[in-house]
Amino acid sequence: MRTHFSRPPLTVALEDRDYPEWRRGRERYGIWMIDADTAPVRERVAQARQTLDGLFTPHRRLAHITLFICGFINEPAQLDDDFDSAMLARQRTQLANARIAPFTLHIGGIDSFDSAAFLHVTDRAGGLRRIRAALTVGQTEVCPGRYTPHLTVGLYRAAFAKREVRQRMAPLATLPPLDLTVRDIVFAGYAAKELDGPLEVIERLPLGD
Repeated sequence: MRTHFSRPPLTVALEDRDYPEWRRGRERYGIWMIDADTAPVRERVAQARQTLDGLFTPHRRLAHITLFICGFINEPAQLDDDFDSAMLARQRTQLANARIAPFTLHIGGIDSFDSAAFLHVTDRAGGLRRIRAALTVGQTEVCPGRYTPHLTVGLYRAAFAKREVRQRMAPLATLPPLDLTVRDIVFAGYAAKELDGPLEVIERLPLGD
């Protein structure tokens, strides 16, 4: 199976600790996301975690698809990775002007980055592209780079041989797609001291007029 693994032979383990040099005294981090916590998706994530049992750190987040990484929630924004209420208001306006209708995503089989296993997300309707286009008007994403829509299954707890991980993933690589209808998006936050800590829904924004 083809994966998003890079050349090194081992996975990258999560260092589950505080990073004070990154936080610089700030407590909460914000993202825009899609709430994917439906029964079929939960079952697929549970199936994947069971198949790959022993590879992951404790999983405390509901199923979601990240849309845009905002940065540290700080009022007012002072550092280049801060995000404040004025930025949030600007993004709300851009989303309203875009008038993005509800759309359907397809959740597929398992794949992997170096540091995390995930389920494929296919956006045939182009809804993710339109949302991200609205969110990036006048706003720079904190972690720029190629956007790969995905639904995280788990973060690796240690450095495992990628060849063995691929072999264990193989039975789940071609699962039939699950439909996920997206009717709203969520602005969420989490405690920056907990890199894989629970997400808190701060605001839910309906799509459409």
